[in-house]
Amino acid sequence: MFRRLLLLALLPNFAFAWGFDGHRRLASMMQEPLPANHCLTAWFTARQTAALQDRACDPDRDRNTDPTEAPRHYLEIDWVNPPASYPRDWQQALADLRQNATRNGTVPWRVEDQYAGLVGAFRARDVNLILDRAFYMSHYVTDSFSVLHNTKNFDPNDGLHSRWESDMLNTPANINAIRDQARMLYGTPGRIDPRYATFDIVLVGNGLVGQLVAADVAAGGLDAGGGGYQRTVLFTQSRELTARRWADALTVMASLLWMAWADAGAPDLPGFTAGCARTTPMAPATLRGFPVMGGWTPAPVVPPVDAGPVPDAGRPDAGRPDASVSDGGAGGGSAGGGTAAGGGTAAGGGGGMFNVGGGDIFVPFDAGLPQRMEPVGCQCQSAPGFFVLLGLVALFLRRPRTTS
Repeated sequence: MFRRLLLLALLPNFAFAWGFDGHRRLASMMQEPLPANHCLTAWFTARQTAALQDRACDPDRDRNTDPTEAPRHYLEIDWVNPPASYPRDWQQALADLRQNATRNGTVPWRVEDQYAGLVGAFRARDVNLILDRAFYMSHYVTDSFSVLHNTKNFDPNDGLHSRWESDMLNTPANINAIRDQARMLYGTPGRIDPRYATFDIVLVGNGLVGQLVAADVAAGGLDAGGGGYQRTVLFTQSRELTARRWADALTVMASLLWMAWADAGAPDLPGFTAGCARTTPMAPATLRGFPVMGGWTPAPVVPPVDAGPVPDAGRPDAGRPDASVSDGGAGGGSAGGGTAAGGGTAAGGGGGMFNVGGGDIFVPFDAGLPQRMEPVGCQCQSAPGFFVLLGLVALFLRRPRTTS
């Protein structure tokens, strides 16, 4: 533990997610798996901007000022044995795991909360709010597909987390190759439950940890062969695994966009064209990268109650981890079980509303964006002192102490 704390103090850019490049790229592709002729496909494509793609990195920036943010990005599901028995009901998780319910990670509930906010934004037909919510939410959705966010062994071989998620993707040829392969592996968007599907995704990822560690060992992780580390070997050995998880992440993200629009009443939005399809998702989503064995876990069916407009607010476990915390995403509505009627102004999370009618011009990712003073990896550079202390607190929270 001391060694990891010392590493974090000395390396404030320690990465915990796909890297800024990875999150921007994933956000730029999130509408691609939708039906080609659907109104939402063209609508999101036309509104892609560099600023909105960068909005997908803000949850990691939030960790610099909010020490409670980090657990929202992962679920170390193997602290419970067997992992499939991990409580999916937040109140049950609290009862069984006590303080470790948060320390082990809360990404399934975070995705659920962000989805509720997106439904509210669609219901309000607020274009700026829809876009802000969607791009911010994409961070949590895609984080849940990182294999190393699905296990308590989150940084094997002293640095695999950063080597795989950030260093490997910082090479344009690598990230382009993964993008191209992922596009060949899209599944079919459809209906899923935001929280229960995220648990299924995490369980699949937990079973892939061994493959990724083997790729790192082959590349010289912990200098297994005595010849130094070979980054090209890590890429060639883990490329297919990464592309498959990206394809599945984008299929799920497209499903959530489509579902949120449908759950809001399938509203016509400014910019919809006359001939585009307005169908709503009916069948369950299907994945091609790493399909969920046995199919998606269904959410519990409960009698309907008048609990407000938030999807699933009538469930017995409507109280969720962030129920009393203001949302780091756009304003209007509240994350964690409150209403999500949309409207309002953006607040928090490192950015305000975007003027999608002008200002930012969409630049294809491969065209080369202006150089940004960002560190490598998915966490902004931390200032000495206070921010290093916050980082130490966040890492401490990341390590659960008991297995149940």
